[in-house]
Amino acid sequence: MKGFLLFVFFLPLFGCQDNLKTATNYNDASVVKLQTDSICIPLDSVSLSSYPSATFIYSTKENTAMYAFNTKTWAIDVFDFNKKALSYHIELEREGANGVPYIDNMQVLSSDSIVCFADNGFLILNSNGEVLKRETMNYSGSDYIANFDVGAFAQPFYNRSQNRIYGRLITSKEPYPYPEGQQLFAEYNIENQTWRLLPIYLPSYMQENWQRMGQNRNLNMWISDDRICYNFTCLSDVFVYDILKQNGRVAGGESRLIHSNVSPYNGNPQNEKARWEHWIENPVFYTPIYDKYKDLYYRIQIGELKEQLSEAPTPYDKKIVLAVFNSKLEIIAEHQLDNYKYNFLFFGVDKEGLIVGGNNPKDTTVDFETLKLYRLRVS
Repeated sequence: MKGFLLFVFFLPLFGCQDNLKTATNYNDASVVKLQTDSICIPLDSVSLSSYPSATFIYSTKENTAMYAFNTKTWAIDVFDFNKKALSYHIELEREGANGVPYIDNMQVLSSDSIVCFADNGFLILNSNGEVLKRETMNYSGSDYIANFDVGAFAQPFYNRSQNRIYGRLITSKEPYPYPEGQQLFAEYNIENQTWRLLPIYLPSYMQENWQRMGQNRNLNMWISDDRICYNFTCLSDVFVYDILKQNGRVAGGESRLIHSNVSPYNGNPQNEKARWEHWIENPVFYTPIYDKYKDLYYRIQIGELKEQLSEAPTPYDKKIVLAVFNSKLEIIAEHQLDNYKYNFLFFGVDKEGLIVGGNNPKDTTVDFETLKLYRLRVS
């Protein structure tokens, strides 16, 4: 995953707050440089130039690899970033003892231990695609956690040391997607198959404004071993919940390079064209991502249009900024990024920096026989 930010250290960071937005603290004590490396990997006849399903960046001291679920071949394609080459395919079975359902989310613990999440639970595979462990997570559309009607458990993360799974709760309760007073995240105890709601609620700004944000109101999240980082596409604030300490912080994240204020949407909720125009006209904040190797946070923000266009604008035509936060959640750097280069549908972190997708739809140099990614390295 949104110096820089004023922290508010009270449990209901995640409950009610008096402030509508959090003040931003900037720390300009040092110069932070940005270097962009391209990662271009030739594809074979069955690999994909982009992966719409589960992907995961696995990084060690020696190497970095990307694991990606290939929905066409029902395999996990493994790419070596050091060699810039396709390493191998892990062929999966669809049925039987080693049957693997559609993979919604993936997490690599080691090259021989791959966690795959599906609708009804998770399984762990080895490098041959054999199922080492299969677990059903006991919930359905009619199950309840306290008062919470569980419709889905989104973007789960497996904490091996605690034998817990963390993720966002999705409910069908009204007002969807943020019922009043309901927690946003939960913990699932694998050992005793019990749920625990985390004390993470809508911030006051979202409580007051989310229903007036059109389609610009999504909750983004990045979960790692010890923290949940999240934000909202219409709000510059960045939120971090410490899983071990069970407390949270909120920090402002207003950019000094592009506009950060989102105007309310006052149009018809059913008018998709008007909602899309509102999305285009306003800033959008992507997921705050924690870099455990450098103890930094990254966040991409897109703002106003870069220039006047003769054709209908798209999000790719807007100014793009990478904000870098230190461990105190102070903004220590902002860098404007090139347009028509990146595709922000994919993020990852390795020991060198932030990995983002390439093959931007408006990139005239796109080669669909190549997997293209970029590494944003700050120093």
